[in-house]
Amino acid sequence: MSVCSISTCWRAEELSDPRALVEAMKETGINTLELEFRLGAAAFDTINQNRKAWGIRVSSLHAVCPSAKGRGRGAEEFLISALDEDQRKKGVRDVVETIRHAADIEAGAVVLHCGAIPEDMSAQSAMMRFCDDGKLGSAEAEAAREALLIKRTTAARKPFAQTLKSLDEINAAAVKEGVKVGLENRYYFGELPIFEEFGVIFNAFDGGNLYYWHDSGHAHALQTLFGIPHRKMLETFGNRLIGMHLHDVTGGYTDHNEPGCGEVDWNMVKGFLKPETIRVMEINHRVPLDRALSGVAFLRAKGIFN
Repeated sequence: MSVCSISTCWRAEELSDPRALVEAMKETGINTLELEFRLGAAAFDTINQNRKAWGIRVSSLHAVCPSAKGRGRGAEEFLISALDEDQRKKGVRDVVETIRHAADIEAGAVVLHCGAIPEDMSAQSAMMRFCDDGKLGSAEAEAAREALLIKRTTAARKPFAQTLKSLDEINAAAVKEGVKVGLENRYYFGELPIFEEFGVIFNAFDGGNLYYWHDSGHAHALQTLFGIPHRKMLETFGNRLIGMHLHDVTGGYTDHNEPGCGEVDWNMVKGFLKPETIRVMEINHRVPLDRALSGVAFLRAKGIFN
């Protein structure tokens, strides 16, 4: 049977006690969890020590997991794309630690963000306004999109080179630990990698332990705002697919809603799943239990969840 899971991001904002968090997650009827960067070291260790007694399995870790004490609550404190070499090395260090934790907790994969462009890419908000106003596809919107594409191409060169350097070290650690690392397609246009950059990465690390992790909501939002076809992402990188984050989108770009409530083409998504693909429902804390249950039921009815 396929691995069907739910991310702790759904309740980790509200529940700091690890037992309470686990029990809340299990109310969905899903006993397999993706542990992510909102978990501190103490909570992570408690879950690891008690996972069998509490009747759960761990499908995957979303780097950086666990987060280090005293750090921010984002996925990473140091980007693996950082132009500052000391920061880049610290980012790699944190990911390598996550890989080691994944081996220890018997997770099937590590989900990884690959960094971002340091220059201001806030023009994405302009595309959102075009979407809200029903003006996507207009001459003005297309001019804004083209300008952002040109700006990104230049701005991405140095940070992407740093990402490639970091991935070389991360891949070596993943091979050593026997852990697969899934590189996630991102939500913001200024994040790495985008379509062509995935191709460069997978050509460079063919035969290694770097794979593709597909996020359904992110892909739909970038299709809406920037015309990057959702299907094309899966058609092109499906041979490297290891896992999926499953969540729906409303209003063109508002993501992390329960599957089945919005605009994602789930029949298309289902067509690219393989039996071994890890499937993780990744909904945010604003989704109440009844809607989470609806999302699970929808995924089961579609044959995406067992």
